[in-house]
Amino acid sequence: MQNRKKYKGIIFSIICALAVATISCNKDFVRTLPDKNYTDTAKATSGERKVLYLIVDGARGSSVNSANVPNIKALLPYSIYSWVALSDPDSTRDVSNWANMLTGVKKEKHKILSDDFAGNNLATYPVFFERIKEEKPNAKIVSFSSSAIFKNKLTQGAAISQQFDTDEQIKTAVVNSLNTDTAQLILGHFNDIKEAGAKYGFDNSASQYKASIEKFDGYVGEMIDALKKRKNYANEDWLVVIASSGGGKFAIPANQDDNTVFSNTAVNTFTIYYNPKYKQRIIGKPFTGNRYLGRTVRLRDTGIRAEIDTADIFNLDDTTKFTIELKVKKNEDKFFWPSILGKRPEWSSGHPGVGWVIYLEDAYWYFEYRGTKDGDYHQCRGADLQKGRWQNLSVKCEIRAGRRYIRTYTDGVFNNELDVTESGSFSNHSPLKLGYLNGQGHGTPDVYVTDIRFFKIDVPDAVIGNYACETSISEGHPYYTFLAAYWPGTDGQGDKIRDIGPQARDFQLKGNYQWEDFNDLICPPPAGALAQFVPQTADIPAQIINWFRIPNRQAWGLDGRVWLDQ
Repeated sequence: MQNRKKYKGIIFSIICALAVATISCNKDFVRTLPDKNYTDTAKATSGERKVLYLIVDGARGSSVNSANVPNIKALLPYSIYSWVALSDPDSTRDVSNWANMLTGVKKEKHKILSDDFAGNNLATYPVFFERIKEEKPNAKIVSFSSSAIFKNKLTQGAAISQQFDTDEQIKTAVVNSLNTDTAQLILGHFNDIKEAGAKYGFDNSASQYKASIEKFDGYVGEMIDALKKRKNYANEDWLVVIASSGGGKFAIPANQDDNTVFSNTAVNTFTIYYNPKYKQRIIGKPFTGNRYLGRTVRLRDTGIRAEIDTADIFNLDDTTKFTIELKVKKNEDKFFWPSILGKRPEWSSGHPGVGWVIYLEDAYWYFEYRGTKDGDYHQCRGADLQKGRWQNLSVKCEIRAGRRYIRTYTDGVFNNELDVTESGSFSNHSPLKLGYLNGQGHGTPDVYVTDIRFFKIDVPDAVIGNYACETSISEGHPYYTFLAAYWPGTDGQGDKIRDIGPQARDFQLKGNYQWEDFNDLICPPPAGALAQFVPQTADIPAQIINWFRIPNRQAWGLDGRVWLDQ
């Protein structure tokens, strides 16, 4: 229950973050980029503000963190930083990631999806250099890169934009600029780490990849040394930004895969915002869901299933209030009408027979029923289910103002409602069946089903939501005494799925079943929600604009947020 509350707290915080322009929710999320100028702990009196911005391609945050990078780590006591920062999970090309880091908006706005920049929207969402020049026309910006595309397409507004052949030459150009130039913003774009990853693997287990990270760290040391030796350094106030544009695909061990965006090695980046007056702020991985582990049976095809012959207790007449909940993990993306839990004579085309069934269709699920009165079948749809992820399905019948309603929920969130007042009773003499239900005209399941709860009451929506991601039920549940049955489904052995509720109506397993171990997360927040809690590539232009005390204008439509050191 505690973890469920934490998860709900995360969702609340996200809502607060989105509403921060008008509502003050909590300290962290007031930091989301507002339409005003932010002030951080590096005060204006400390000198003229400048930026050194280093973009490095292909550097996985976890790999940089575990490499020997003393120069980078020497910055951390005075940095806002994260080793679990993210590039756009849906961007697969360098140009899209570079555009995020240079426009401050994501691909849905800048529309840079290919190397030829066809259909781009840079006219509306230009490189942030131009935003700086709008407010500070005399600001000098210089850029050095080994990519012709980067130089020619993404450095508009720079006084100097030069292309070099190697990262070492780029480092030298940055050092020379720091030694002699009056630029307000110096950008260096490095690519050797990505080249090593593409050739040898994006992981420190590949010595060449690790060596390229450590070589870049040496470059960082030289550039920071040059910065601090500037003749006028005492009268300047530098923000140093070091960030990777993307990670790289690598097969991580199964025990490190949490089935969230943080296990996508291609988007695992790092971000460092350094200023000698900053307080250290480490941004780690947020809560990603409850751990759910056990041993259960994979229900598949026509043979592996379970049923209860003495199932009268589970009849649903025309006055019965009930709530049925179950955890489901499906093993295919789409299904076509297989039952996963039902009580009716058969499950066939035309939907014959009084009763009910929970089944899968396409990517979503349904509660289907036929009553004794209206002579027709009806369906109340749930939400889409993701392959390989445990999700909680709930269906209940409640009575309001003399009318009966079926309501469906996925992971505790309400989906749909149907009035079933005229349908009559769903009662029959059929067994309660888990998995395949006999009949014709439908597909077969391939799912795991656990934590099945059968209440003879309409559990309130708030309680369904609060307990949907709990992986068991105890007497602490406010409606525990209304349980007609509870099958954890994680027995791990034997020929039954045991009911530990008051009726002790066990499911008898059928077919060539096997008990299988599982160890997964349940109810992880979606990628978009999780990404709100860590730095993203599109944040960086907003951070730099803020550093220059340039007010963020709503018309710019920036997607990024400003991160503070406190």
